[in-house]
Amino acid sequence: MTIIFDVWDIDFMGPFPVSNGYSYILLAVDYVSRWVEAIATKTNDAKVVVDFLKYNIFNWFGVPNALISDQ
Repeated sequence: MTIIFDVWDIDFMGPFPVSNGYSYILLAVDYVSRWVEAIATKTNDAKVVVDFLKYNIFNWFGVPNALISDQ
């Protein structure tokens, strides 16, 4: 049984036309509740993902048991 905030799906959207230097959106969706966390980003690299997870997911919801990504 999966509990809330225990499994997250994470993915980039884009590239989109540049707006204020941003061309990507990084999304994380909780598997159970469908809660969404998202940020606009300038790049789609690993550092962006690590910082996003650290500050937007782990600090608020704890460290999940699983992250699902297509990359």
